Amino acid sequence: MTVKRLVIGFALLLCAALVWLFLTFFERYTEEKDRGWGPEARRNLFLAAEHYLAQVGLEPRQAENISVLNGLSPNATLFIANSSQAYNSQRVEELLQWVESGGHAIVVARTAGFDSEKGGSAERDWLLENLGVSIVEGHEEYRFEHPLQPLLGEDAELSPEQSPGEAMREYNRKIDEAEEQAETKEKKPRNPDVETEDLITLPTAGGAEIQLHFDAGQLLYHEGIDNSSAEGAPVFFAKVWREDEAVPFMQFERGQGVITLLTDNTIWQSHRIGHFDHAYFLQLLAGSGDFVFLTRPRFDSLGFLAKKYASEFFISGLLALLGWLVLRARRFGPLQPPPEIARRSLLEHISACGHYYWRDDQCERLLRGQREELLRRLGAADANAKTKRKLCQHLSDATGLSETKLAACLWGTPATSEETFTEQMRNLQRIEAAL
Repeated sequence: MTVKRLVIGFALLLCAALVWLFLTFFERYTEEKDRGWGPEARRNLFLAAEHYLAQVGLEPRQAENISVLNGLSPNATLFIANSSQAYNSQRVEELLQWVESGGHAIVVARTAGFDSEKGGSAERDWLLENLGVSIVEGHEEYRFEHPLQPLLGEDAELSPEQSPGEAMREYNRKIDEAEEQAETKEKKPRNPDVETEDLITLPTAGGAEIQLHFDAGQLLYHEGIDNSSAEGAPVFFAKVWREDEAVPFMQFERGQGVITLLTDNTIWQSHRIGHFDHAYFLQLLAGSGDFVFLTRPRFDSLGFLAKKYASEFFISGLLALLGWLVLRARRFGPLQPPPEIARRSLLEHISACGHYYWRDDQCERLLRGQREELLRRLGAADANAKTKRKLCQHLSDATGLSETKLAACLWGTPATSEETFTEQMRNLQRIEAAL
């Protein structure tokens, strides 16, 4: 008994020592790893902008049709990701009326359909025509990100010239190096490496300056850029380079509101809103009311929907299978023989009908009806004996039947047997054929 107690005490002391060592040397820490964009961020390119505006006290929301103008207050801000959303003159008129009442519209000029040979848009843009603005070819098109950037995250340093396979290998190699040199790893700069002359510097009301980086591949031109006294000239615009004749950004005053035109539709998307002062620029343009993002509808892919509703699909399938099994398993009494699917012939059908009429005492009615129809056609319904005799002689020559049979068929007693009925009906049909 004493040895057993010593063993138990030693085990308890050992457990206590292990617990003390664990609590002494254990250190809890958290580490964040960029796994790329989630499903919501991939569907909504302006998700980061929405979160930023929500943090500064605004209430951003999404819309998919310009009919949202009917419910917007005059102090709201409407961001239109593509000017083609105003697809006819009526929609443009509604937009301008809302702006004149005090609204602020931020519109990205449509670039789809741009024809570089003709120096303009190949498709009609009603809003740009109303403002007197045209799209012209600018500098060499910039590439801000690799196609795999949204999937690999912002920490992935990818070159646009790399193929997807090379980009993945390079990204994995850098991950391995980062794990080995985690303590000496330098923080990635927030802004891309851009020449100073490619940036736009704008003054703010507080005297400070903000820097913006627009894609200058396509620019906006209005005659008011060269002649400020021109009709409908923009009240403000900014050039990338001084020698440019067109600009990537301009503003128009309409009534009590403002229309801001841009050519870069990615400046506030999630992968670029953190560069330079893009987020603060969005905050300056936003009013004090609602901020509505009017973007093109992005529908979920078939694979995403299948993954999302897979459980409901299989559960409903199992319930349907269970219901079918229960239905097929219901049985009361012995099984009935399967019904015959073969159809009888026409002669069998006629024979069955004839036997039914004979058993139902309807043959006399059929025979009387056939007689009355023949006598009506012969005009002998109320004939006397002499007329009947002459008519039988005439019909005997035409049908070859004796006068006795003809008189029995037309005026005799109805048949009382199947053979007599059949013979009388056959003679009546011969008489009818001879008429």
